[in-house]
Amino acid sequence: MKTTVRGVILHLTDDEKAFLDDLMNRYCAAVRWSFKRLLDNWEIQTIRLAVQEKFSLNSRQANDAVYDAKATITSQKELVKLNHANIEKKVEYTSRRLDKASSPGRKAKLQRRLEKERRKLSRWREHLNQDTFPPVVFGGKKNFHERCKGNITREEWQESRNNRYLSRGDKTKCGNLNTRLYINDGNIFMDIAAEPIKKGEAIRYNRHTLPVYLAHKSSKKTGKINGHNYRQMILDHLKTGNAYQVEVIRKDGRYYIHVTIEEEIPVSDQTHGAIGVDTNPDGLGITHIDYLGQYRSSHWLGQGEWTYAKSNRRDNLIGETAKKIVALAKEKDCALVVEDLKFKNDKSVTAKFNRMSHSFVWSKFLQATERRAAREGVPLVKVPPPFTSVIGILKYQHQYGISNHEAAAYVIARRGLGFKNEKIPRQLEQKYIKKKESFTLLPNWKKWSAVKKAAVAAIKKQKEVKSLVSWQHHRKQLTAG
Repeated sequence: MKTTVRGVILHLTDDEKAFLDDLMNRYCAAVRWSFKRLLDNWEIQTIRLAVQEKFSLNSRQANDAVYDAKATITSQKELVKLNHANIEKKVEYTSRRLDKASSPGRKAKLQRRLEKERRKLSRWREHLNQDTFPPVVFGGKKNFHERCKGNITREEWQESRNNRYLSRGDKTKCGNLNTRLYINDGNIFMDIAAEPIKKGEAIRYNRHTLPVYLAHKSSKKTGKINGHNYRQMILDHLKTGNAYQVEVIRKDGRYYIHVTIEEEIPVSDQTHGAIGVDTNPDGLGITHIDYLGQYRSSHWLGQGEWTYAKSNRRDNLIGETAKKIVALAKEKDCALVVEDLKFKNDKSVTAKFNRMSHSFVWSKFLQATERRAAREGVPLVKVPPPFTSVIGILKYQHQYGISNHEAAAYVIARRGLGFKNEKIPRQLEQKYIKKKESFTLLPNWKKWSAVKKAAVAAIKKQKEVKSLVSWQHHRKQLTAG
């Protein structure tokens, strides 16, 4: 598991700033030059040798520049595949909406949207077939347009293009040869290779030593570190001699560093049961089951601030919630089971619905939970999400007297232990299924889909009821007879 710790370079002299600026200029120019040569199908070794001579970089810096350019190309091609798949789904979704539309005005609106999406699909398909991607603007497309309009100066544009330097690690060279971190009298320093000096047949490099501060915050009351002590994590990693990556970034006149390490993961122990988590915009449904899949307890953990808090506050709330969930699983010696959600922009919907259904909260929470569980040695299981809420509402909510979110979490926990095929309750099958012979041949999720459609149709006949959430209130009359 990779972990990145942020910091800042302190007390730079004018000569040290000039050195860093010159190094960033040469490195970023080497990345752009390598990027174009890779698109022209040059051999990688030829590019490396040319970069080393053309931009006065040592062999490792040249390798890092070519690696950086190659990673950019790889990521752009993956984005083409993702965007093509998303817009293809949007075209299918809009086509179905157009077929169902009855109003002339709505049909015209959907037709315009469909034509726009088909044009986008055509462009992405062309890139996909030709194994190309849209032009890449080093420095940012927004800054490029601002420069074209004359809103930013040439110097500002150049600064946005030449503001970083990357140095990859090497375990055989005590972590990182070009950019080395070390401790002296409790302080952290960064040692960067500078101009080469030839001593006989060997080549050595002058080095610039710069003081570095790695982010950590102690409590004013207790004096202890709030949250995870990332500074100490880096210091412990340096003692092992394992590889670490250092990236220097210039922003608003200051020089920041990002130190990336491979964090060791403890081995998970044998567990006795599972805790399922149903993620919602306003909170979490949490259910504990034993190793046989039987219900033990459940509760609702409300998180109303998730949807409106500022980004820093929201990130803090998400991290604290993930910490609570993992601590609960560790206390009960259980595996943690979450939904394996795929965050894709593949629905052609209104801006209002997009704001409501934004996946940012879900993604942040699941990432924080996965990272925390790995650090604490808690097994984390991801299960497919289809029909967890449907099964929970129709089968378990009334049985255990719990909320619909806790019932969904119960289904998620059972799936994590291998109970994947949930049987349809006989009462529902007798009430809503007419063709029982063909129904028995359907896969499990198809059965639940058929039951859900029948149940929703029955619910809509009730006054002012539109969704399956109201099933519990009308269960008796809907299952009677």
